[in-house]
Amino acid sequence: FLWRPRPPTLLSPEKEEEISKNLKKYSKKYEAEDQDVSLLLNEQDREKRRLLQEEWDGWLKEWKQLHEEEKIYRQDLRDGEPSDAEEEYEAKEVEVEEILDVTEEIVNFADEQE
Repeated sequence: FLWRPRPPTLLSPEKEEEISKNLKKYSKKYEAEDQDVSLLLNEQDREKRRLLQEEWDGWLKEWKQLHEEEKIYRQDLRDGEPSDAEEEYEAKEVEVEEILDVTEEIVNFADEQE
């Protein structure tokens, strides 16, 4: 990567000297502005997270209500047994093997050895 000269400054030498003398004052001012912007963004993020949490809580409440409303229907499907608790389930694993296609092929061993 080749060295390139810097473009000429647009400030006068007096202005450059003034800026270098007052650099601490300028930096404090801009740091305060940056902090204000950062706080605003953090506040917006917190508000967004709060709204998402409220939306999730509302959805969860609605789902639980529907789940309770369907409880009787689920009991009827299980012959009246109230087995909503997860511990009461018995898992059965069933393996089904299907043969889709069978082909018979005659291989001549004499041709393969040559």
